[in-house]
Amino acid sequence: MATSVLLACGLNEQKLPGFIHISEESNVDGSFLISCVLGQRLRISNAGTLLVCLQHHYQHYFNAGMRLGYNTNIFQGKTLGVIDVLSDMAGEGLASKWLTNTEGQTLTEQLVEDIRAQVESNYANRNSYTVLIDNLSILFNLGASKLQVQQFCQDLAALAKERENLTVITKLSNSDIYQLTDNNVAKLGQVRIQVLRLKSGVFREVDGKLLIERVLDEGNYACEETRKEVLYKVNDRNVKVFAPGEIGVKV
Repeated sequence: MATSVLLACGLNEQKLPGFIHISEESNVDGSFLISCVLGQRLRISNAGTLLVCLQHHYQHYFNAGMRLGYNTNIFQGKTLGVIDVLSDMAGEGLASKWLTNTEGQTLTEQLVEDIRAQVESNYANRNSYTVLIDNLSILFNLGASKLQVQQFCQDLAALAKERENLTVITKLSNSDIYQLTDNNVAKLGQVRIQVLRLKSGVFREVDGKLLIERVLDEGNYACEETRKEVLYKVNDRNVKVFAPGEIGVKV
C-alpha cells in the first residue's frame, strides 16, 4: 500500500496545505506519488478530487489504483472528476480543443478555465477539494512557454487561496532541466517534494530518494520548518520507504 510514503511526505492528513509541488529529476519516475495521493484523497469521506491527466491517461491511474488497493471507477462522476487531456487529444486528433486556439485562448488559459469550472460546480458540496496536475512539463511539449506555465501555476495557487480546504498538487518532470520554472513554482506553495536519483547510481533495493521540504508561513515571512530525506522503492502493489543508511546505501 501507500501509507508509509504518505506518512513520510506528510500527505496523510485530511487537511493538506494549499499548494504542494513535486519536483521530479531526470531519469526517475515520481508518478507513484500522484497515484498514492489520489487513493488517499478518494478514501476521505465527502472529499472531492479533480485529476488532470497530462502525462498519463485516466486508464493508467485506474490500473495503478487497482494495484494499490482502490478502484477509481467507483468514485468517478461522484467525488472524482477527470480532465483527460491526453485521451482527448488521442481521440480527437488535431480537432482537439487542446491543440487549437479557441477564442484566442492559450492552452494553459483553457486548462485553468476548465479547472475553475469543475471546482465551482463541485467545491461547495465537499468538505475538502484537491486538484492533481500530473505533469506540468507536458505543457512545454504542447507549445506552452515558460511564462505561460508559470502563470498557470500562479492562477492555481490563487484559486487555492480563494477557497478554504482547497489543495493544488503539481508535478514537474525533468526538474533539473526546467530548474528556474521548477523553483518558481515551488515557491508558490508550502510543501516541496523532490524525487531524486541516488548519487551512487542504480541499486536493486532502492529506486531513488525523496527530499521533503515544508515551510511555515508567519505573517509576511516564510521560514523553513522541516527538511527530511527518505529512500523509496516502488513495488508492484506497494511503495516502501527507508531511512538513509538503513540498508547500507549511500545517498
